[in-house]
Amino acid sequence: MNMQVQPPHNQHGITDILMKILIIAAVLLLSACATKQYPQASAVTDEEAVTLNCQALEQEIIKTRHIQQAITETGSFDYRTVLGFMGDLGIGNGIARHNASEKAKSRLAELQALRDVKCVTATDSKSEAQGLFHSS
Repeated sequence: MNMQVQPPHNQHGITDILMKILIIAAVLLLSACATKQYPQASAVTDEEAVTLNCQALEQEIIKTRHIQQAITETGSFDYRTVLGFMGDLGIGNGIARHNASEKAKSRLAELQALRDVKCVTATDSKSEAQGLFHSS
């Protein structure tokens, strides 16, 4: 009696299925890494609110506008858009862009409000002082 144990006929089929699952998992992992990295703008801190003078506020406003422009440029269509769409239908990139835009918009509004309080008031006071000086 010559009995040889032969592997089941479907073992090769199982290997093919496992390989396909592994490839799909790798593609999904790679596409999840394709979420774009948008520039971030932090909220104005209490320290910034106290220490920034008018010139520094203007510079921060310009920087924040550049961040908004960079967010728009990062959001443009490229390979990461395609990979992000494959991974989560583009939802991750959409959320990341929205959050970055909202933070930048909020910082810009805070800086402009500070500028209005600190700089317009300071300019008005100087104008009044100069007006009093010139009228005498």
